[in-house]
Amino acid sequence: MFKRIALTIIAGGTGLLARMFWNAFHATQKYEVFELKAPRQFEPFRMLFISDIHRRKLQPGFAEGTPDIIIIGGDLAEGGVPPERVRHNLEVLAAMAPAYFIWGNNDRELREQKLRRMFAETGVTILENESVNLFGNPHLKLISFDYFAFKRNGLQEAFKGVDEQDTVIFLSHTPEIFDHVQNRYPVHLMVAGHTHGGQIRLGKYGLYEKGKTETTNGVIRLISNGYGTTQLPLRLGAEAEFHLLTIRPTTEAAGAE
Repeated sequence: MFKRIALTIIAGGTGLLARMFWNAFHATQKYEVFELKAPRQFEPFRMLFISDIHRRKLQPGFAEGTPDIIIIGGDLAEGGVPPERVRHNLEVLAAMAPAYFIWGNNDRELREQKLRRMFAETGVTILENESVNLFGNPHLKLISFDYFAFKRNGLQEAFKGVDEQDTVIFLSHTPEIFDHVQNRYPVHLMVAGHTHGGQIRLGKYGLYEKGKTETTNGVIRLISNGYGTTQLPLRLGAEAEFHLLTIRPTTEAAGAE
């Protein structure tokens, strides 16, 4: 009797571990449509957001659909990841569309200067406490914040030149900065990863909240579970994911001159 119970527990535990391992290497592509306030008109576009790749290797064609831009939301790599794999992943992403990268907390575990050369050689743009105009539109801005670099006045630099006529998409590897930014700067969409959704959850309990999309005081917030894993290649209750976002002006803005 006890032997049968022990074997049942062992079999169940082995099955659960196998499932968690499978979850860690199978990502879901999420599709969402976001309408942003646009005092000045902009053309709809599609943005692929992928964060926390860590040790995983991307395959060409891993994403369905054709994005207009790619955002690599930090933790592209971590200590011990072969540089050849990082370069491969950058090449896969850069071949899809113009790609932008923001630093995560693990990326600099590799040699930073070597990483910078890889970005330059693959044509991936690093965003560091700055804003860029998207598609040549001076009123459609992509703004990044390098949260883990601890640079003085980084947010002020990032938002320098932003005015009330701009539609603003804010990028940070971690969502911890979201409240601070929204209380002080004009933003319409905020996107982050970092949390892995807790990575291993027991029901509703985890180290972090599960990834989600929510609207807080009129600002859309997307927090991704991320694509890869850290520490252990296991996931439970927080699926690996990446996102293809259709972004367009609100219906009201689209009808305005």
